[in-house]
Amino acid sequence: MSKPAVILVLAAAALALAVVFVVFAHPDTQSRDGNEKQESTAAPTPSVPAEARRQPSPLLPANPPKAPGRQEQEAAGGGRLDEASLVAKLRDLAASDPSLSLTLAKDAVARFSDSPNAPEFEWNVVKALANMERYKEAEQEALVLLRKYPNSPFADDVEHHLLNHPPNPASVPGQ
Repeated sequence: MSKPAVILVLAAAALALAVVFVVFAHPDTQSRDGNEKQESTAAPTPSVPAEARRQPSPLLPANPPKAPGRQEQEAAGGGRLDEASLVAKLRDLAASDPSLSLTLAKDAVARFSDSPNAPEFEWNVVKALANMERYKEAEQEALVLLRKYPNSPFADDVEHHLLNHPPNPASVPGQ
């Protein structure tokens, strides 16, 4: 076979592969007769009532511009959050903003003292104070939590982690 014949055969093979690829590239959207199907490849969604679906929280910018005390004013003043929003906000904050957590948690304790979430609000006060390294105040608030909600898992947590310090092992320098 001559060199031009080999090139011609290779070009024809490449063209045939391209045609096969185009025809069979999307078999789920075209049937064999070329008519488009109306099938969806998305997974079926479960039928959950709209009120039971959790809405994703909006993404916040990494470093949002912040007026001094704006969030604290909203938390303590006119822009008050409802109980469920307070629980969610406190869980989202974790240790990232202890002063805001403390403000929100104290507001929640004052407003929702009879709620099933009240032990968690008290626990958030203790946690925020500890994150701010205000340990004496955190211990005092932990004692309030233990007195008010002795059977709560949050009471167990502060008692274990804050009030009952384990003894340091002998291998720790300075003992």
